[in-house]
Amino acid sequence: MDENTIPALVEKLCRSLSNGKSSETSKEYEAKYKLALQLLSSQQLSLHNHETEFSIVQNIKKLLGSKERYQDARKFDELYTRLTSSSILKNRKAVLELMYYLAQTPASAATEPLIRHSFTLPSLVTFTSDTTTIVKTPKNTEAPYCPLASTTLQKKTSAQSTLYGHSDVSNQVLLREILYAFQGIQGQVFQWDATHENLQLKSTVKLPKALKQMILSLVELGWLFHKVQKYCESPKTESTCGLAARAFAAALQEELSEYYRLLAVLQSQMEVQTIRSGDTVGVETQGLTFQRLLVWTKEPKARMKLLAALVEACHGQRGGALASVIHSFVLQGNATLKTVVLKILVQVCRPLYEMLMLWTFEGELRDPYGEFFIGINLAVDPGSLWNDKYYERSTMVPNFFTQEQGHQVATTGKSICFLREICLDKSPIPGLNQIRRTAEERSESLLSLDWESIEEAYSTASQYLLQVLLDRYHIKLHLCALRQYLLLGQGDFVNHLMKLVEPELDKPASTRMSRLLASILDKCIRCTNSQYDDADVLRRLDVRISEPSQGDSGWDVFSLDYKVDGPLGTVLTPEVKTRYETLFYALWRSKRMEWIMSKLRHQQLTEGRQLRGLLEVQGVLHQSQLLLSEMIHFAQEMSHYLSFEVVACAWEQLSVALRSSKTMDQLLTAHEHFLQTVTSRALLDEESKDIRDHLRGIHEAMLQFSQIQERLFSSAILEVEKRQGKSKSSIETFLPSIKAKLCAISASYQNFVQTFLFMLSSHSDPNLQGLGVRLDFNECYQRKDTRLSMSLTYFHRRMTTLSFPSQLH
Repeated sequence: MDENTIPALVEKLCRSLSNGKSSETSKEYEAKYKLALQLLSSQQLSLHNHETEFSIVQNIKKLLGSKERYQDARKFDELYTRLTSSSILKNRKAVLELMYYLAQTPASAATEPLIRHSFTLPSLVTFTSDTTTIVKTPKNTEAPYCPLASTTLQKKTSAQSTLYGHSDVSNQVLLREILYAFQGIQGQVFQWDATHENLQLKSTVKLPKALKQMILSLVELGWLFHKVQKYCESPKTESTCGLAARAFAAALQEELSEYYRLLAVLQSQMEVQTIRSGDTVGVETQGLTFQRLLVWTKEPKARMKLLAALVEACHGQRGGALASVIHSFVLQGNATLKTVVLKILVQVCRPLYEMLMLWTFEGELRDPYGEFFIGINLAVDPGSLWNDKYYERSTMVPNFFTQEQGHQVATTGKSICFLREICLDKSPIPGLNQIRRTAEERSESLLSLDWESIEEAYSTASQYLLQVLLDRYHIKLHLCALRQYLLLGQGDFVNHLMKLVEPELDKPASTRMSRLLASILDKCIRCTNSQYDDADVLRRLDVRISEPSQGDSGWDVFSLDYKVDGPLGTVLTPEVKTRYETLFYALWRSKRMEWIMSKLRHQQLTEGRQLRGLLEVQGVLHQSQLLLSEMIHFAQEMSHYLSFEVVACAWEQLSVALRSSKTMDQLLTAHEHFLQTVTSRALLDEESKDIRDHLRGIHEAMLQFSQIQERLFSSAILEVEKRQGKSKSSIETFLPSIKAKLCAISASYQNFVQTFLFMLSSHSDPNLQGLGVRLDFNECYQRKDTRLSMSLTYFHRRMTTLSFPSQLH
């Protein structure tokens, strides 16, 4: 044997601890040598030892001093000083602990089982008793184990005696059957109850009541073992259970392996008892008894109860939900059981940890069995990657993650995927690899995850993505183009376009006009300052004709369109484009009313001169001029409000938010807030539905008025021409009907406006309340309805529940 091998070194150590005895037949040497080998072969030697190296050294010195070996104590102190200055021995504390354990253990302890793993046993020496039953048998008549049936002859000759009274079965047979029951095996004493899935005493076995209760308490461990083993042996495939559930079963199997070691030790005690059954010393002095079995299985039973409870709670769970259930068992006061749960949880979370690291730092979702808290929808359009392709599964988020942490993990991987798939940027994100190395060094599992590194990765990936969107794809430029064209912020372009498209849009919507309107749009761009805009912006600008309905004109189906692709499609999703289209219709209609009122005013100023000599129409013209003045004021105030107080103010807030945004989500949130603000203040939300209906009534009254004025001027000019040619006058045929229609329209318009102003004054938005004040600048409507002059008090708020003024139709 090489003197440098572990057995040789252990042999030297044991000889030195045996008071210098070198004889291999020495009982003390044999005992210590066997104990040392058991210690070295045992798992988790120091699991329950929390002593420091200094305390172990002090204990060794005290032990040597108590045996009056002062010279050995001084020599040990010198050797330990030399050992600390050397770097050869790596596990110095473990070696000192082994030496101390060997020095204080008596020679008789070599026959005791050494279990330093999960299912621990107390020392056998502490349970010896002088009152145990002594059974004397001849030394040369060692009887092998016989089943219960083989003991029938012995029962007929003599009854079995136990500590608890008369029994049909001997203690040795009962103990052996209990060990079988610990493994879920039925025998001659216990039978399996398939209904309740547990072991029960056979009805033919007669035992004292106290002994029966003790045995049933012991056999409960076998029932718990069967429950855990059944879960481990149940068929588990990755496709049905997932990786986390398989890891959980493997962790349980490791715990059962420790349990098997416990059973092996108990079985060895039974063998010791059988071997010594012929000695006069007594069977139960060094062997297995019911009391010792109760004590030794107390902690394993508590541990097995925990495993059975885990199995029960985790049934049917998978992935992050399984980790959450197991983590809920960590919150308990028993430190030993808490350690067990943490050990199992670490193994269960290992596949989830690998998925998280791969997703966070590579943007790859490797989750074939749906266990991760981030899911993927492969059926969505690539342009909806950010909003729809990847989503968070709330049920799979481990309960030791906060909502913010889960969102950061999801956003980090999604940012990398967006760069790779949408921005076509496959270059590594600067600094992300270094962050990953730091995270892997600081964390080994999901429980010890370095969230500082995760937050840093989230910030790095998000800022890099936002920089690419702003610098390379000019997101802010395109948002500005949307404001200028779809929200009619480019004044000269809107006015010139209105003038060019008016002849075409007055036609029915069924007329094919797409190509003609597209050419008009190009002409309008070349004739205005829009020609100096970015070429990419002008290339995306186009005309869109909606599907017409019965009776629609070109004004009802015409809108501008802005083509999007790539990263811009994430901001301008189909839903967002629909909202922009709705805003365009509202703003375009308001601009059209202002344009029509301006044309009518120009008509009154130019063509009205020709009608000065026609005295019959002067009263109607005066009434028309008064109504037109009201309409012009309303149209201009509404257009000014929508253009400046709604769109311009909301755009300023969006610009500030874009400058301060650091992530893609913040950019999208700022844009969404911009759309919501414009939509609500433009009376396009659900709260303003009734107000919007009255505004539509006001616009219809304006259109009817424009038609009547056109008819009035054309008929009046024709009358002037007839009088100049001395033809027969026809003024009596058209003037009364025009005068009646004008009065009806005036009354209808004023009624609509009055109700509209009352609705604005009771609206929750103060901006709309201020609009109502400006629309009634001369307070003529306040004089008609005193409710408009009331302050915004609680009483005034209650007035909003009353019916609105009656409408004239």
